[in-house]
Amino acid sequence: MYEARSLAWRTDLMLRSVRSTVTELGDCVRLETPSDPDFYSGNLLLFPAAPGPGDDERWVRRFREAFAHEPRLQHVMLGWDDPRGERGVVEPFLAKGYTLDEHTVLTARDVQPPPRPLAELDVRPLTSDADWAAATQLHLADEHPPGVPTALYDAFIHRQMARHREVVDAGRGAWFGAFLEGRMVGDLGIFVEDGLGRFQDVGTHPEFRNRGVCGTLVHAASRHAFTRMGARVLVIVAVEDGPAERIYRSVGFQKTERQCMLTLRPGSPAKAT
Repeated sequence: MYEARSLAWRTDLMLRSVRSTVTELGDCVRLETPSDPDFYSGNLLLFPAAPGPGDDERWVRRFREAFAHEPRLQHVMLGWDDPRGERGVVEPFLAKGYTLDEHTVLTARDVQPPPRPLAELDVRPLTSDADWAAATQLHLADEHPPGVPTALYDAFIHRQMARHREVVDAGRGAWFGAFLEGRMVGDLGIFVEDGLGRFQDVGTHPEFRNRGVCGTLVHAASRHAFTRMGARVLVIVAVEDGPAERIYRSVGFQKTERQCMLTLRPGSPAKAT
């Protein structure tokens, strides 16, 4: 299997390996999830370096060729395996309606308690159908992306949580809930392979933000991963310079890399070439 240079992409491919296929195509790598063509980050091309002049045409043409057998795909998603996260020549893509996502990649080999620990928070792995249903409802309570119909977004959340549970049930990781007086107010997943662990979908219920839930949850789950799951290094990918990044840094995570990707979503004002 292709081993990415970037920790972000390496752990992305690790996360997808239960339901997705990774194929080296010479000039790029195809990640494909045949069971879910609407899963953007499960159906993409990964190139070895940032885009250069003319790649707005070459890369998109390559995507069409690589997924010619899958007419259900309505998006284009393109990434590049550069740990530095260089942007490259993205302006021609942006002019065609693509969005550029830039993320900070943070890592830790140990963690420290957050500045405002929430002592009454009970953090534990999910163990029942009721736990998973509560986690799904927590993510449904989050703000929906602008322009995405509620029904479509809700269906995506249900599929996403089902994917996460499938990976947990395969013995690849654990999903943690944070409970206050029996109510789930936060959750996250950690998946580990060969000592490398990756966080997924860290969430806090909107009514319980800014109360120390996230920092306490991340710290407790990290300790569990280090002591019980065989993790030696933990990886979190966060929106660059966002509030979540500050929380992760407060418990000991450090900026290590950057990750960039380009996406053309269905209904974008411009069409891909």
